Amino acid sequence: MNFFLDFHSRTPIYEQIKEQITALVGSGVLKADDQLPSLRQLSSELSVNINTIKRAFSDLEVQGIIYSVAGKGSFISNGTQRDVIAQSALEDAKLAISKAKSMGAKKNDILKIVNNIYEGDETT
Repeated sequence: MNFFLDFHSRTPIYEQIKEQITALVGSGVLKADDQLPSLRQLSSELSVNINTIKRAFSDLEVQGIIYSVAGKGSFISNGTQRDVIAQSALEDAKLAISKAKSMGAKKNDILKIVNNIYEGDETT
């Protein structure tokens, strides 16, 4: 499992880790009961403080995307994780659309972007 962290991004590192794990689950790369790397291993591989990894994992656990087993590690939750991820993504989209609307974006322009994304052309 490879992560790409942008240390120059305004998005906090723990959020980047959460987003990437969530995307891997959402796309089916990570499946129910797959084990994640240990906190120490991930901290070492990414050259990130272990508390940053802990925060990402803790947030993912609260969201129901992962679960932990004492002495064993963290695993991908089974069942409704795709529903949880999809709901979270829809909330993010709703916020982004609301912001765009408040800044003057037109409904047709937003719909065009959505249609382009679903048709596979994410450049427009």
